[in-house]
Amino acid sequence: MDKQEFLEKLRAALSGKVSSGTVTDNISYYEDYINTEIRKGRSEEEVLGELGDPRLIARTIVETHSEETSGPAYGNARGGSSGRHYEQTARQREDGGHYESERRFFRIPGWVLLILGILLLTLAFSFLFSLASVLLPPILLILVIVFFVKLFRDWIN
Repeated sequence: MDKQEFLEKLRAALSGKVSSGTVTDNISYYEDYINTEIRKGRSEEEVLGELGDPRLIARTIVETHSEETSGPAYGNARGGSSGRHYEQTARQREDGGHYESERRFFRIPGWVLLILGILLLTLAFSFLFSLASVLLPPILLILVIVFFVKLFRDWIN
């Protein structure tokens, strides 16, 4: 399959299931993506093989579009969300092309990071001071002994 055939299959699979603006956005996106990858030196076959079946991509776009239109407003001004579909379809696994759901990462709030940083610094300083409190007396004792030995040795000589 070549690029034009891929784009036509994608257009056919999307037509009637999503708005014409969404179809146009996604066709433009995939055409631009394929052209960009070819300019990077990859072969058309390699890029199309990575993208997979345009019907699976279309199904993902339709599902995503229906989720977006039934929930809060996401995407661009025309209601589409081109640009995210490639990321989703790139996760199709080689084990039969099953779609792996989009992963969501937990973001730690800044105030939590600040508190964790302060706790870590406190632990580090308490460790250093406890180590110093254990090692300082013997070190001071040795220094005092060395001082007196040198002092008496100088008096004797």
